[in-house]
Amino acid sequence: MGDPYDILGVKKDATLPEIKSAYKNLAKKLHPDKTGANPRALEQMKLVNEAYASLCSNLQRGSSMTEDEQKYNEEVWRSYSKQVEDYYNQVQEYMEAQMKVIRSEKEKLDIYERQVRSREQDLDRTRKDLETQRARYGSMLSREKELRRREEYIEKRENELDELMLCISRSNSIVVDLVQSSKSLRNRK
Repeated sequence: MGDPYDILGVKKDATLPEIKSAYKNLAKKLHPDKTGANPRALEQMKLVNEAYASLCSNLQRGSSMTEDEQKYNEEVWRSYSKQVEDYYNQVQEYMEAQMKVIRSEKEKLDIYERQVRSREQDLDRTRKDLETQRARYGSMLSREKELRRREEYIEKRENELDELMLCISRSNSIVVDLVQSSKSLRNRK
């Protein structure tokens, strides 16, 4: 690690509040939420954390820390930084998996919607056919039976359409739940 004062951009005689202020500014600037998964920013953040820990420890102890103590503190901060990085990576992987699920559900929803539209068009054509048949054959009994049969067919198709609409509604609620879950995970960061 280089000079902690240079890393934080403060003077050698900086006070603890000045060091804290410089650290907070750099932490905001280099935070993974702002820089994404940029490896260079993560490395710089590690250096900033180590420099801050070193300077704070020295100032709080009156600079009486031995080299072994300093090495131990650096190891602790490296370990902590590694844990933070691992956790961040786990969250990223989880969010990517959730986004895949959301995309998959959205694709299924699109397929259901296309099926519904197709069946609605079929129903419209069947209704038009029925109207044409009624106009042609009027009140003939044999034709009336055929029309009833077709009406039953339409009713059956409408029931299928209702079932598809219910599936779409359920899929929509799943997608909404997944999006809200993903947003809440992002807000926790």
